[in-house]
Amino acid sequence: MMKVAIFGPICRDLNIVGRQRYCRPGGVTYYAGQALASLGVETLVFATYGHEPSDWLAEFKPKLIHLPAEGTIQFINEYPVENPDARIQKARIFDNENKPKDIPQSELAALDIIILGPLLHDNITKELVRFLASRATLVLAAQGMIRYLEEEKIVWKFPENVWRILPYIDTVFLDDLELGFISQKDDIQPGARFLQEQGVKNVMVTQGHLGSQIFLGKDEYKIRYYRPRQLADPTGAGDTYMAGYLRTLEWTDDPVARGEFAAMTATMGIEKLGPFVGTFEEVQKRLGQSSPPS
Repeated sequence: MMKVAIFGPICRDLNIVGRQRYCRPGGVTYYAGQALASLGVETLVFATYGHEPSDWLAEFKPKLIHLPAEGTIQFINEYPVENPDARIQKARIFDNENKPKDIPQSELAALDIIILGPLLHDNITKELVRFLASRATLVLAAQGMIRYLEEEKIVWKFPENVWRILPYIDTVFLDDLELGFISQKDDIQPGARFLQEQGVKNVMVTQGHLGSQIFLGKDEYKIRYYRPRQLADPTGAGDTYMAGYLRTLEWTDDPVARGEFAAMTATMGIEKLGPFVGTFEEVQKRLGQSSPPS
């Protein structure tokens, strides 16, 4: 069985979808961690958060290793009814840097993949990336590397922060808007190729209702979109897509099959409140029931 670790903060989210408001844990560590564990992957989460009692993480499935932080990051995610892909974010932040000295070395044994899941630009340092690069294949959820806080609002800055660590990264996951900002390119194909020129091998780009695109070395694949039966909460969709894709690495060598499994996992995730908690078999069943693209 594949063994995956995730590094980054766990935050406390307020998600606003239409007139509905939901408070729950959040972050790459939470959404990807829950999805990977539900899909049958041995998952360890090295998470920074505050020193308050962790009863709010009682339903967390992966093995949780608490790393010290100044406090727990808080995010407000608002999704306009007319365009749920256009998330509006605000935050209250604390120092949540992952420091190598705080990581229990014994827990790093026999890892296949390490996911870097920063929420803000200073959570994951180049020092940590270099430290982890020799221990397992590195995967980056890139969005946090460009996030800064200005007057409680999240703004994107300094795409070169991502460029500097790409030589250590095997695969990067991001959406089309993040790709455009980080690459400073107007289109997906040249943007993905630019990131590969900086040193990353593979680039995975989600595009909301337009599907996704996968760039594996020189090869490119377009992945279809699966319409959700209902839209309950889009938070964490990209993290769930990433978890779905990584789960398929020990299942199939077909890039399209991997992408379609990831896309369906993300779709099933946004149909219910909270993280994806379905099984590998349930995703396969939904794929079998889906109609071909028109």
